[in-house]
Amino acid sequence: MSMQWPLALALHQLGTLIWIGGMFFAHFVLRPVANERLAPPERLPLMLAVFDRFFPLVWVAIALLWGSGLWVFLALAGARMGWHVHAMMTLSALMTLIFIYIWFSPYRALTQAVAQADWPVAGARLALIRRLIATNLTLGLVTALLGAAGPTLIAALSRG
Repeated sequence: MSMQWPLALALHQLGTLIWIGGMFFAHFVLRPVANERLAPPERLPLMLAVFDRFFPLVWVAIALLWGSGLWVFLALAGARMGWHVHAMMTLSALMTLIFIYIWFSPYRALTQAVAQADWPVAGARLALIRRLIATNLTLGLVTALLGAAGPTLIAALSRG
């Protein structure tokens, strides 16, 4: 086996850690603390600033995940991939589409609302982003579990 396989898997894991780890931290740590301690005029610009830094990293993660995933799928393993890989790719496509929607719609609206100090609109946009991130986090965790346990699941299912 060449060094391509470990390199592709390492890049894939890096992308996974960036995206899922960032969503997990933002959803379960940052957001609850910000909600408890900050009023909307402080909380909403903070969350926007966090997204301003995190979302470009998500684009990097998406590039790493799709690039390395397709590298493994097309160049290294091809048709030998199990059903779990196809499920991972489907879930990843859905996650990518959800993020593209976040980027081009509610995130842009949040940016405008914060700039205008329109806290009710900003709060509504942030609530939508939170729900979409929670959806992507759930899909991402399922995808990561499929990646980690997929080969074992296939072996167990094939044994009956």
